[in-house]
Amino acid sequence: MSFFERNKTYIKLGVISGIMFALIMVAFDYFMDRDFLFWKFALHFVLFGCFNGYMAYRKVKKEENKRNK
Repeated sequence: MSFFERNKTYIKLGVISGIMFALIMVAFDYFMDRDFLFWKFALHFVLFGCFNGYMAYRKVKKEENKRNK
């Protein structure tokens, strides 16, 4: 897998997981009768997405290092 294909995978994973987490949090806020705040949605999306993308990168990098030893 080339460098660009691998990075696309991490970005897609981060975007999908960030959107899913943000939507779940919006649903939770809705059922708790709280107002929708766009900045909160964006914060959940960005932070959780970046975190999951980075963790996927670390996992793959660790497996590659283990395989190359």
